[in-house]
Amino acid sequence: MRVILNEYPNYACRGIDLPPTPSAADANLLWMELLRAESEREVAFRGEARYVQRLERGRPRHERTLDPAVPLRLESRERGQLDTLRFVPFAQPSCGPGEVIIDVKAAGMNFRDVLKALALYPGEAPDARIFGDEVCGIVTAVGSDVTHVGPGDRVFGLAVFGLSTQTMARASDVRRIPNDLSFEEAATIPVVFMTAWHALKNVARLRKGETALIHAGAGGVGMAAVQIAHHLGAEVIASAGSPAKRTLLQTLGVKHVIDSRRGDFAEAVMELTDRRGVDVVLNALAGEAIPMGLGCLAEFGRFVEIGKRDIYQNSRIPLRPLRRNASFHVVAMDAVFAGDESLTREMLKEISDLVEQRALYPLPFRAFPANNVGSAFRLMASGKHIGKVVVSFPEAFVPRRGEPIASQFEVKSDGCYLITGAFGGFGKVIANWLVNCGARRLVLSSRNGASTPEAEAFVNSLLDRKVTVQIVKADAGSANDIARLLAEIGGNAQPLRGIFHLAMFIDDAPLAALNSERMARVIAPKALGAWLLHEGTRDIALDCFVMFSSISSIFGNPAQGNYAAANAFLDSLAHHRQALGLPALTINWGVLGGEGYVARNERVAEFLAKQGISELSPGEVLAIVESSLRAGSAQIAAIRVDWAKWKTFFRGMQGNPLLERIFAAVEDQDSGGVVSDWRNKIESAAPAEKETVIAHAVREVVGSVLRVKPETLRNDQPLTDLGLDSLMGVEIENSLEAAIGVALPPTSLMRARTIGQIATLIAGHVGGTAPATATTPGNGSMPVAQPATSTVEVDLDALSTEEIGRLLGDDEPVLEVTPNV
Repeated sequence: MRVILNEYPNYACRGIDLPPTPSAADANLLWMELLRAESEREVAFRGEARYVQRLERGRPRHERTLDPAVPLRLESRERGQLDTLRFVPFAQPSCGPGEVIIDVKAAGMNFRDVLKALALYPGEAPDARIFGDEVCGIVTAVGSDVTHVGPGDRVFGLAVFGLSTQTMARASDVRRIPNDLSFEEAATIPVVFMTAWHALKNVARLRKGETALIHAGAGGVGMAAVQIAHHLGAEVIASAGSPAKRTLLQTLGVKHVIDSRRGDFAEAVMELTDRRGVDVVLNALAGEAIPMGLGCLAEFGRFVEIGKRDIYQNSRIPLRPLRRNASFHVVAMDAVFAGDESLTREMLKEISDLVEQRALYPLPFRAFPANNVGSAFRLMASGKHIGKVVVSFPEAFVPRRGEPIASQFEVKSDGCYLITGAFGGFGKVIANWLVNCGARRLVLSSRNGASTPEAEAFVNSLLDRKVTVQIVKADAGSANDIARLLAEIGGNAQPLRGIFHLAMFIDDAPLAALNSERMARVIAPKALGAWLLHEGTRDIALDCFVMFSSISSIFGNPAQGNYAAANAFLDSLAHHRQALGLPALTINWGVLGGEGYVARNERVAEFLAKQGISELSPGEVLAIVESSLRAGSAQIAAIRVDWAKWKTFFRGMQGNPLLERIFAAVEDQDSGGVVSDWRNKIESAAPAEKETVIAHAVREVVGSVLRVKPETLRNDQPLTDLGLDSLMGVEIENSLEAAIGVALPPTSLMRARTIGQIATLIAGHVGGTAPATATTPGNGSMPVAQPATSTVEVDLDALSTEEIGRLLGDDEPVLEVTPNV
């Protein structure tokens, strides 16, 4: 029926499922349903209930109150959306040699945690979804060779997944908390003090009587560096970007404080040192700050770079300032922490001892309970905090409501796994995945077997990996062939553990061109084959029964009536099997890239691209299969789609309530809560009117983020006057990109601080003509900004500290700490 709706959008079609037992009331139910004025297309009656179908975006969530013994860690369900940060349960591995398990009481935040949450951190980085690097807590378990700490000890140090109620760490990375420090105080110490200690003591060899220039002195590393320099007997010149932070440094005993934003700060340093220069420069600034800092070096001076931007950009540095025996050093603490365990252990001991002796002190901090972790991220992004931001974990404030840990799906080495359609693209992908997961026996079935050189090479590759491969020629739509296939499997020593049904045949044509033969040719291998496998294995204790279905059964792809029907049967069979207590999973795939049918058929790929549907990679497909098996789902749909294009192509489905929740979720996300199709409005507007329409869209997005009525906003009103902080700036940028479909370079948006300027900037990208004047509800004029023509990819490694501040929309540096710690 869904195919009919798309092939014949002028037809009014209804799908009405009456109760399975006939009743005299059926005629009345049917008649009343047909007379309904609403647009519901598919309904089912059971007893006195009337059911309708809705697709939900994302997996269904089944939350409950979790046991306090279940460990939780911070995860982001969707990168770039702070509202999706939540603590989720996880299975803590057992403690091995050289490891400790800690019940976390407080965790320090670093700025890269904010970048990860806002999707400004490289997504392909292995730690892109790991939050927290430093923890304090109580040891609950230690490895067999760990002697310096034991269960019950209060410890602090470094750990992966630090923002969690429990974490595992290398034993060498933790020590007992010195003195009577609170957990929150101790959480301010590890990363920043170890960074400053390594840079000044180990690398720069700063000595008593020398002078050090410490940039970003009011940040975490800067404040720690000031303490360490004073402890080593050095004189400090520190820089900061705001009057408040410069005043703070003076209260910390820094005699000479300069403005890091002054273009002539090097001259100020030379005046303060009677033209001699400084012995050490600790630098976190980028660009021209490096040659200027090199120019400040005295003879035998040492320049220590703790930023990354110029290193990764392979920037040139002038060598002339080094002519007087000066040296240039690079410090990357992430590599130190990960790679040099003995150095990390030694530095942590030295810092701990100095804190114990009260030679060094914890930094000022602001703590947030775990149930308010979002506010911690917002404060850190705003750059208005002093010292450190800490997340604490008092039990009463740990959010204990969530989804329980899903049971693990396990591929068993003592079983065998059947793949139908095994020599198609994704049959081979599934086979390799099963072997990688531990399968040692595979039954590969297809109509023609391994009849091509590529198929033979694939089988040989499996044999080379010591996998037993059984090849069975069988037509999945033949009852005799399936019976023979299952009989051959039954003769093996290893029991059948799982079935992956990928057999298919495609013969696309409009409904009017289909006949019984063309219908049967497509339905037999996929639908009949699945039923025969179901019937033949009902008495076998399978771990999984996976069917590759298609999104066509949900969307009703035109010219695929036979294929949509076959896939719809798979979907129903999965629910039927689960109702019988049998394992089943059907996945309605969109476009499978890499090895799939679409990837091998360029014309099909182009056709789907016009619908707004793009491919999923083999890696993504396997991750979805594995996670769906773990979740115990009966049916999921997996598709990457541009919904604006899709709705234009599938006009017959636009008014179908089946997808209303999908559209609502997407539009809500796209516009930050604004449920208007601004893209279509802008595209349909005349060139001279586009900017006015865009300004309305910007007001709605800004109003949604700032929680004000859009009609109260003027085009000439500076957003900072409305309480805009830097994190809100990122949210506005992300929402504008999603709602309007224009990705503005961050550096361009920083030049447009009013609604009018933003609208003019966007209009330049979408081809609008800026009117001479434009009015808003507040009758404000619309200043015109020059639109940017370049695009800038956000790269964490290429950001200086001050550029991060500008990127997040604050005039002050967000955090005067190098972004690589």
